[in-house]
Amino acid sequence: MIIPRLTASILLGIIACSLSAAPAELGNSRELFVDEQLIESKDKVILKLHQPLPREIAFSCDRTHEGNVSCYGTIFKDGNQYRLYYTGAHYTQFGVIGTERKQHPEFTCLAESTDGLSWTRPEIGQVEFAGSKANNILPVGARWTHCFTPFKDTNPGCKPEERYKAVAFDHGTPGKLFAFISPDGISWKMMQDEPIITGGNFDSQNLAFYDNTRQCYVAYYRKSPERVRGIATATSTDFRNWTPGEMISCGGEEKQVEFYTNAIMRYERAQRFLVGFPMLFMDRRLRPGNLGGGVGDGGFMSSRDGKNFHLFQEAFLRPGLNRERWFHRNNYAVWGMIQTPGEFPGAPNELSLYYTEGYSEGKEVNFRRCTLRLDGFVSARADAKGGTLLTRPITFAATPTTTVKKAPAADYFMPLTIDRTDKVKHFGRKVLRVSHPTSLEIPESAELGNNATFSLQTDVLSRGGERRFFSANNKLPEDARFCFHIYLAPQPEQYKYSLLRCEYSPVGKAEFGGEKFEKLIATKRDHHFAATYENGKIRLYMDGKQVAENTNPKPLPLKFDLGNLRFGNDYPPNGLFNSPFIGYADDILVLKRAMSPDEVAGLARDGAEKALDLSKESGMLYTLESDTAAPLKDQLTTDGAQDAFFPSTLPWGETMLLLNCSTAARGSIRVELRDAGTNRAIPGYTLADCDVIYDDAIERVVSWRGKSELKQLAGKPVKILFELKDADLYAYRFGQPE
Repeated sequence: MIIPRLTASILLGIIACSLSAAPAELGNSRELFVDEQLIESKDKVILKLHQPLPREIAFSCDRTHEGNVSCYGTIFKDGNQYRLYYTGAHYTQFGVIGTERKQHPEFTCLAESTDGLSWTRPEIGQVEFAGSKANNILPVGARWTHCFTPFKDTNPGCKPEERYKAVAFDHGTPGKLFAFISPDGISWKMMQDEPIITGGNFDSQNLAFYDNTRQCYVAYYRKSPERVRGIATATSTDFRNWTPGEMISCGGEEKQVEFYTNAIMRYERAQRFLVGFPMLFMDRRLRPGNLGGGVGDGGFMSSRDGKNFHLFQEAFLRPGLNRERWFHRNNYAVWGMIQTPGEFPGAPNELSLYYTEGYSEGKEVNFRRCTLRLDGFVSARADAKGGTLLTRPITFAATPTTTVKKAPAADYFMPLTIDRTDKVKHFGRKVLRVSHPTSLEIPESAELGNNATFSLQTDVLSRGGERRFFSANNKLPEDARFCFHIYLAPQPEQYKYSLLRCEYSPVGKAEFGGEKFEKLIATKRDHHFAATYENGKIRLYMDGKQVAENTNPKPLPLKFDLGNLRFGNDYPPNGLFNSPFIGYADDILVLKRAMSPDEVAGLARDGAEKALDLSKESGMLYTLESDTAAPLKDQLTTDGAQDAFFPSTLPWGETMLLLNCSTAARGSIRVELRDAGTNRAIPGYTLADCDVIYDDAIERVVSWRGKSELKQLAGKPVKILFELKDADLYAYRFGQPE
């Protein structure tokens, strides 16, 4: 039998198939939707390119040493400030043929800002112009100023005297790119007499930087094969010796597009991605009213390997209604991107990019700031009818233990205080005062077994709604819900609706209400309430006396699907204002056994510290005597200290799935995690289990029936199914919010 030789193309195909079958290792990094590499399938979901929003003119090149062809800006953060390098130049665009059009020599200039919004010109004082050195002109030789492009070197092995580097093209030396170094970004000298890269055209903004992901220097520069402006790339380990340049690939589209600039950079928030903002040039278009031909759009492209790019064909930034952005050779993106404060108070930061306008036919070039939400280049989008997107197999990592954070507290929990007062009846010297809606979570109370007791002393309970004592309850009827609460009608004519109730949905409820209940309530303002659970039998107590019990009990254990008991209110989607405890509380008790009627009477009469042997009981008791603020300290420590704490406003875990997403108020997102091998939903993480998301957030926690912890799935191949309705999904990652 003759075995055919494997050609290079066949071999590469086999390798590609094997690589594509392997799960993508995301770790804790952010995944964007700028390409389809990790998308297995989409149904009624599109990848939508988003456009940045034009804002104010951030900087105007209106000084006499600048002008209407100032361009090729570079921006980066340097310590506590931002630096903006740019070319200062002015042309008399339409003079007599053959005459000099430059109003003055080209300069390399520097502007600075502390916030990216307001810019100033530092007085460098080294280059004389119009008889003065009081300007921001850098001492860069005239040969190099046309497209002098600096960067700050992040290579840990970089020498201090070479911390700032730049590349520049000399119009008098075609086809060669030279390197410069500086200790401070102000004073520059050539790194070497020889060029570092040859074989390009270089007649535009060429750039280079240290790529921390690839751990080498990378350059992107103009090369125009077959008279089409293109982009070539090369790499180096020392910035002196470079690999032969090669053209980037955009799936063949690079042969149909004129790349005037490239503005390629590593995206800081998702280091696996390079993003580029090329000016896409239409050389032979003359807009009515223009004197010179050629117009351009701001484009967007991305890459994972630095050589193969996905180029979006539609414009990232159109010229728009601004006449000066329709002048020829405008809409150059400044190389660099920074974060600036959001538009609204309390909003997250935005991405700020800067684009040129007014080039050539205006009085001066302006750099206009444009903003985009964080990660907001492209989204997976579905309309109101809905759609789904399924990822390829991926793995993720657990959050490193050294960076795990506790759940943040919310401001509206603060009205809970510990009062030292004799004005209300309580056991001991302190009492819990709840003046506004709040909630406390009682640890290790999600599974209490077949027997338990719940009790508390109350005072000054407000009328006009439900007041939750203990609850693991929401609005979903299929959950195993538990609720021990009181309802006090606001008006005498409604007192027949007042009641005391303890309910466990699989078993039933004990309820005491109406006129008899109101008469007992009216005798005094402080009361003791208790409920016992014994193999399905619920007994309800008020001031130490049994007042109700359930019929036809079922011997089922207490197990709450939503999680631990909460004191004071429910789980979402019930809001804090639906049924909050408002008033005073003392001796808050969850005992892991059912007390007898006599024991409950003693509890109501004497308090928990006298009625119980604290050294032998298991459960949670909050007497408040040793408390000054939350968390409340557990006094029954034989089974460990379960101090009650404020739950997060969102479910919390050590490793969670976080979404950068935006929905309409009527829109939604749900998520399902699937086993990558079987393509079946992992139990507990189905679409039906997922708590519906309707939000606009940069890092929104995904939860399934109130649970968000995913560290048990770390390292295991999974697929993610996203269901979107009138929603945009920009990015996702695993970990904790930043």
